[in-house]
Amino acid sequence: MSIRSVLAYKLRLFLTVIAVVLGTAFVSGAMMFTASLNAVFDSAVADSLAGVDAVASSDAGLIKTQQLEELKQDPAVAKTNLYESTDVVVAKGAADPIQTGSGTSTLRPWYPPEDTVGKARAIVSGNNPVGEGEVAIDEGSAEKYGIAVGDQLIVVDPTAQHTYTVSGLISKEDGASHGVGVFMAADAYQSIYSSEWGVKSVLVQGSEAHDADLVGILQANHPEVTFQAASVLSADLTKQIRTALSFVNYFLVAFGLIALLVGTFIIANTFAMLVAQRLKEFALLRALGMSRRQLTASVVVEALIVGVIGSAVGVAAGAGLVQIIQYVMSRMGMPLDNASMGLTALSVLVPLALGTVVTVVSAWAPARKAGSVRPVEAMRSTESASGSSLVARTIIGAVGILGGIAIIALAVSAQDWSTKKAAIAVGIGAFACIVGFFLASPAFSIPVVGVLGRIIGLPFGAVGKLAATNSRRNPKRTATTAFALTLGVALVSAIGMLSATMRASVDDLVSSEVQADYVLSGPGDGSFPIPVAVPDAVRNTPGVDSMATIAYSQVTIDGQSAVTSPAPQIPSMTYVSTGDLSKEINLTDTEGSFDLNPADVFIADRDFAAANGWQIGQSYPVVGVLGEDLGQATLIGTYGPSKILGKMQLSDATVKETARDASANMVAILVNGTDPNLRPNLEQAVADYLVVQVRTAKEYAGAQVDSVTQMLNILYALLALSVIVAVIGIINTLALNVIERRQEIGMLRAVGTQRSQIRSMITIESVQIALYGALTGIVLGLGLGWAFLKVLSSQGLNTIAVPYSQLVLLLIGAGVVGIIAALWPARNAAKTPPLEAIAE
Repeated sequence: MSIRSVLAYKLRLFLTVIAVVLGTAFVSGAMMFTASLNAVFDSAVADSLAGVDAVASSDAGLIKTQQLEELKQDPAVAKTNLYESTDVVVAKGAADPIQTGSGTSTLRPWYPPEDTVGKARAIVSGNNPVGEGEVAIDEGSAEKYGIAVGDQLIVVDPTAQHTYTVSGLISKEDGASHGVGVFMAADAYQSIYSSEWGVKSVLVQGSEAHDADLVGILQANHPEVTFQAASVLSADLTKQIRTALSFVNYFLVAFGLIALLVGTFIIANTFAMLVAQRLKEFALLRALGMSRRQLTASVVVEALIVGVIGSAVGVAAGAGLVQIIQYVMSRMGMPLDNASMGLTALSVLVPLALGTVVTVVSAWAPARKAGSVRPVEAMRSTESASGSSLVARTIIGAVGILGGIAIIALAVSAQDWSTKKAAIAVGIGAFACIVGFFLASPAFSIPVVGVLGRIIGLPFGAVGKLAATNSRRNPKRTATTAFALTLGVALVSAIGMLSATMRASVDDLVSSEVQADYVLSGPGDGSFPIPVAVPDAVRNTPGVDSMATIAYSQVTIDGQSAVTSPAPQIPSMTYVSTGDLSKEINLTDTEGSFDLNPADVFIADRDFAAANGWQIGQSYPVVGVLGEDLGQATLIGTYGPSKILGKMQLSDATVKETARDASANMVAILVNGTDPNLRPNLEQAVADYLVVQVRTAKEYAGAQVDSVTQMLNILYALLALSVIVAVIGIINTLALNVIERRQEIGMLRAVGTQRSQIRSMITIESVQIALYGALTGIVLGLGLGWAFLKVLSSQGLNTIAVPYSQLVLLLIGAGVVGIIAALWPARNAAKTPPLEAIAE
């Protein structure tokens, strides 16, 4: 019976299946994509360590040169290779940087095949790189970026700029690297790029006589060096990559679940309408002897069939989604070499089960309602349920909203709560508000939809009034349909508020604190530091009156660091500077001096200094992250709260030419000058350093926000999924509504209503529902967005801003959505034959 019912109402249930498909497609697609990424990176890690016996490193950060020589002479060691790389920017010819998209170009040491530890890479064209003036290029990079043997390349690293000649091409490397692969003879690489204090890590191949317990033997012979079996390191790296990629999976799955959540309202609404339309049919079945349980079970089985079909199609669509993502990544310069589909048992079974369960649960309440139908209902109107009382659910909803607001108010006003605790409380309050709003929404919709109907329907006369009346006839249906859109718009509004607030906060920070005329920095995403030679070039530029540099080093002052890392494996750091910062930064509540040119001096936030018992004129120990004694630094000045300077700034000269030298970690140069040609002079001075950009403080702030905005744009694109599901919900409701009101529409046609007027009536109803959903979503989103931003004010988001233009666009978009959603149902309504409809 259930199968016959599904086939009989296949047109009505088609859009419900689509709602299930969209949610499960995203969940399965996310899981498949993550599995595909895992496979690519697993392969890359395994390939890089294939044939390697052990990897040597040091807890002190560097294997000292003497320790390395002793390792090479060990009888247990057959060969060693440096295991290092340096991020670089590569340009061809006249300072024309190669655009690698999201990829990072790297320079690595190269060994001839006979000297290679692990998988050898041979020269396939040209000659081996020799000395400090030649490099070889990965064959894949050469092909992609048009590099040939004999070309001159400009290579900028964190310390300097070099010109190298391409001597040869190296066999193509598999994996997920999308930058330019540059290789230099190992001895030359070590001379130029390895630290003068030693090397970071070394690949080891053991001699045949010591293969059994190579790691144990080496550890005993060289206790100051740490050895790890390559197989163990490969497993650890693979685990770290999987952990990092799990965020991508959670992130994408979360949006799939949002789509499914939105879909639950559509599914429940659809089955509720189908049950209402089939009351006579159910009543006749009850009269013929079918029990309540059997009737309920038949509707549940229908939902089960829909859920299984929708979920199965969703899994197939998820596989297609993976192909689309991989294609887009390839077009954006991020190809995944040898990427698979990522088809696993979990990526199929989890979405299949999830979509089916969600569908059955959503249909449970309508199924129970179907089972409660009495035989006498066969003689009643199918719309008898439409006027049921809203009092109980409105009261419960109001209690939920007020309770949620109370929790949010407590979290926002609590002074002694941590940011995490307050954010969790706001999340609980937000959930209570959303659930409460869903329950109370039918009551809210009666006056709001009535006003919207009168305003929208005014130009359409009697048709507009009729449309406004129709939307208010079943407030439960209207509210449930609109709520799918409410959720999507609420999320978009909240994220839009976050984006506007971030921009406003950064703008306020820059305008209130930075008094430098120009800020010099690396690429906008902060992925590359300023080369070491740039400060001298800037200092000698005509028109520069004063300048300051800001870098960072892994040191502590009296046991304190300026930035504490959230992860124990990542060292904390302290900012180091040169120049008189009072000339470049607008400081408040100052005391003492702020000239950080001399060595062994530092400045600190006044409250931070007081909390640590520091006093101006007193000296405190400076210690490297691995315990190196770097001397004493004297506190020379204190300042009021500063988001730019943070807790403290140490003079760069304090760590100069030590193991904690900050030269390669420079993030910004602040410049002041009165010369009207200062900007072109600066741009000319740094033109040869391809990565340095000259910006005003406002431009610099905008670049920082733009990188975050790009990330938020991805969120908008993903949230569009929930809006698409919501549109399907409106189409679904209108289509079923047209079927339900077939006699009414036929009567209107019989008394002279034109087809165009019927289409207008259905379209106006659709626009009312969409606008109601958008308006309530905006109110909900702004309220919850404000609450979260108040909690995050301690993180620097002090200036809460409302994206008014975006909200207006959302409302206009909602109106367009309503019109689009009405096209098919309105067309079907207009085609209703008057006499046939009345006869039914």
